[in-house]
Amino acid sequence: MRLDEITHTARRNYLCACCGMTVHAYSKYVRAQLPGGGLVAKKPMHVACYTRRAASNTNMEKAHERNI
Repeated sequence: MRLDEITHTARRNYLCACCGMTVHAYSKYVRAQLPGGGLVAKKPMHVACYTRRAASNTNMEKAHERNI
């Protein structure tokens, strides 16, 4: 999935699911699926938080593959 497919313009303020800071109205944000509470829900987060999280997950997967 490409980043531009999940990037939206906020119509109101949201709380970022990653850092907890405000995603301000009319700014760009990502709505991505995150596990939580036994359910998979779409949560809003800053584009920078999403890319940082995605890079972190990719690095963890590569490290896991090297250890197998």
